[in-house]
Amino acid sequence: MSIRDNGATRLRSLHPAPANGNGRPLLGLHDYGRLEIAAFQELDMLSPMRPRLARLLSEARVVPSPEIPANVITLGTTVRYRVDGDRMERRLLTLGREHVPSGQYVSVLTPVGLALLGRTPGETVEAETFNGDILRIVISMLEHQPEAEARARSFGGYDDGPEAA
Repeated sequence: MSIRDNGATRLRSLHPAPANGNGRPLLGLHDYGRLEIAAFQELDMLSPMRPRLARLLSEARVVPSPEIPANVITLGTTVRYRVDGDRMERRLLTLGREHVPSGQYVSVLTPVGLALLGRTPGETVEAETFNGDILRIVISMLEHQPEAEARARSFGGYDDGPEAA
């Protein structure tokens, strides 16, 4: 549900995230730092995303990046979701503003991308578009999360072949 405060939009989960139990988005310290820098370097002062990003940063629960559960959407995660009951979308969550014609990416500097960040499959969140429409986003599944992959490599989950020895 969205609540307006001084022109900013607060995103709240309709179903609390199992990863943190209280409905607040969960961010790793690394993603938090990258987002904090992006708020000032990538977005101009009049960008409607700047107050939304600042609100997310102030409301999020931040943990060391290695402690992010494997089911939490982070930067670099490939996620499947539906917007307003439409067809299933499969996107890689990015920080940049790149426009990819094939539509493989969704940036956290957009209302949908920001609503996904720090959330888990099974959650439903709402995001307000720039023209005031409310989008209902149902998160279905994660296909890949960089933190989980890094943990698997660190603990021997991957075989790098004989050259790694």
